[in-house]
Amino acid sequence: MKYRLDWFVTIIFLITWGGIGCVHISKGPKNKSNLGDGENLPPSSKVIPEKVISPVEQSGGLAFSSAGDLFFANYEKEGRVGKFNISSDKKPEAFIDLTEWVSPIGDFSVRAEGLRVDKEGRLLVADAGTGKLLRISPTAHKLEVLADSYDGYRFGSVKDLAIAPNGDLFVSSPHTGTIYRIRPDIGYVGILNDDLVRVEGLAITPNGKQLVAAEPDASRIVVYDIPEDLILADSWTLVDFSPSGVEPRGVVFDERGRLFLALGNLNEVRAFDLELGLEIARYDAGGEAESISYWNGSLFIGGGDEIRRLRLRD
Repeated sequence: MKYRLDWFVTIIFLITWGGIGCVHISKGPKNKSNLGDGENLPPSSKVIPEKVISPVEQSGGLAFSSAGDLFFANYEKEGRVGKFNISSDKKPEAFIDLTEWVSPIGDFSVRAEGLRVDKEGRLLVADAGTGKLLRISPTAHKLEVLADSYDGYRFGSVKDLAIAPNGDLFVSSPHTGTIYRIRPDIGYVGILNDDLVRVEGLAITPNGKQLVAAEPDASRIVVYDIPEDLILADSWTLVDFSPSGVEPRGVVFDERGRLFLALGNLNEVRAFDLELGLEIARYDAGGEAESISYWNGSLFIGGGDEIRRLRLRD
């Protein structure tokens, strides 16, 4: 396995759930103020899952706007994206029904999965049903298909996406073992991974130089050092849960650089401090933990037919 290290170094320690695992964790930049120190996270006994939204049709992506609007996939029906401002008393509302905009392809209809909001406030959607990457205006009056094929072949089912600081988009397609790299301003669609990985959840590291990806089938979290040039890259393992069988699904960082993993049907969230090279917390997710997002001191977990909140600070 090739290691092209930036601010990561390899530290190995035990994960004490169901077996031994290895974790390759960061040494960290000299400026430690941007990273967690393992402190200030509440104990698990103090973090009680709170139901925020129910029902959703099925587990799907979560994304926050800069104004604190939570967008969530498959609200009340498959293909509808909901919107909810967590600071208000208003009920969730439908933001856009993608089935009114995107036609089925054969037996495959729209199914929203990964969501992100870009710097211009536009909502990006990985449509797992028809294999399209969509971009929707803040008012939901305009929808664009940013990408739906590579080298003449239609995308397979796409699961999640991440936005790099330079605007590059990364989209996971676990069924084909591909991570697509898209540069919308020049119409570029390519492939990032030189190895075969069936990853689902994606997140960009706080320094913007690495793509972190959850690969549930292999029970691990992998990292790609993002090349500046549009070339292929190999992954290396950051967290290896094997042989425990833990299946990480979602990944997210908080503002202090701590990594949080949503662990699927284990119904759990685990936190890692990459500065210390330690697992620092485990929290009951209150149900399936398929997708995860962070906003203003709280984790938001999607799974089953509801969205739950874990408050990490008052």
